[in-house]
Amino acid sequence: MISPSASTVVFKVLFCALLATSIGQSVMLTTLPSMGREANLSEFHIATIMSSSALIFAFGTNVWSKVAKRAGFKRILMVGLTGYSLGTFAFASAWMAGFSGFISGTNLFLALLISRSLQSTIMSATPPSAVGYAVAISSPQARVSAISKVTSASNVGQIVGPAYAGLLVGFGLLAPLYSIVLLTLLALTLVYFKLPVLPPLSQQKSAQQTSDNDQAPSKVPYVFVAACICVFCAMAMMQQSLGFFFIDFYHYSPIEAARQVGVAMMVSAAASLTAQFGWVQKGRISKETMIMLALPLLGVAYLLLFLQHALYLLYVAMALMGLGMGMAYPSLAAAATTYCAPSQQATITGLITATTAMGYVLGPPLAALIYQLDIALPFAVASALIAITTCIVYITLQKTHRHQNKFKTKP
Repeated sequence: MISPSASTVVFKVLFCALLATSIGQSVMLTTLPSMGREANLSEFHIATIMSSSALIFAFGTNVWSKVAKRAGFKRILMVGLTGYSLGTFAFASAWMAGFSGFISGTNLFLALLISRSLQSTIMSATPPSAVGYAVAISSPQARVSAISKVTSASNVGQIVGPAYAGLLVGFGLLAPLYSIVLLTLLALTLVYFKLPVLPPLSQQKSAQQTSDNDQAPSKVPYVFVAACICVFCAMAMMQQSLGFFFIDFYHYSPIEAARQVGVAMMVSAAASLTAQFGWVQKGRISKETMIMLALPLLGVAYLLLFLQHALYLLYVAMALMGLGMGMAYPSLAAAATTYCAPSQQATITGLITATTAMGYVLGPPLAALIYQLDIALPFAVASALIAITTCIVYITLQKTHRHQNKFKTKP
């Protein structure tokens, strides 16, 4: 276990590393629909690129989580940041070839799909190594706060990213993507010089193995993992549809639609960051309470997106969504890693960091399909998905609570 002063430095470095990649993801999601329309690619082309790369990312995070346990979190974090930098450059260059007319149609689609998939293969090392590092140096009681300190970088990135993209998109749709390469290289440099080397998890746990083996694996953490997947699937459906919704419903141009998506995502991220810094990291509310506050908020937010017919209602929905997301991921992640047996720690950490990608495997193609029926229908389906998830998580928490009470009352 590292000292408190070193722990503060660690969380700052991990935050910066995930912030750089979060800004990159936010920039990509903000500009992707507009770039697709500019290059004459369909909604299904964009959805396929997103879901295919997400599928690879989901598998990659599970693999890299186990590798990080053996090789060390810092080394694998650096691998992920390097892959992100090189992959972003290749992905942006494929778009440039399409815009210049060098390639088009199916060839452009394949170039984008391959470059993005290769990027996902390596950049998927970043989240499990960063979150795994945070879990390794935190106690179970402080785990919600520790995970929030690291993952709040995602919310900051969602605030900075759209504004960053909106500022640079005037120089061309690809200017924001190319500039992300510099940000991730700076993060890589910071990790190399400032992040302490933590012994591989397998070495840290060697002294505890005898007592740990007595604790049987549990299926409960997988419920929280599945809930995270549903949360991000709903979010992916929203992000896949929102840019096209601005173009088709509000009749914005592709560049203006990218700016409007940026503003909407900034509103959501600001609310999410308020939730995380306001009470999640202070630890005044239990993870179970936060889960049961967050999921209904998300359901109401997506329902409001489905019903809205004016921009101000859309922004209210995005703010509610941000509040829900700010509490949902860190509390679900903490619940999954707390309720698991020590022998499951690496597997659950890998799965929980893969939930974003898993959600984006299913969400975009589903949204693209039902978008053809009704441009607001993806929001309604997302709301229904969250409602079902809320019921299942509530039942699981009640059963777990009764089981724990029964165990405590045994003589």
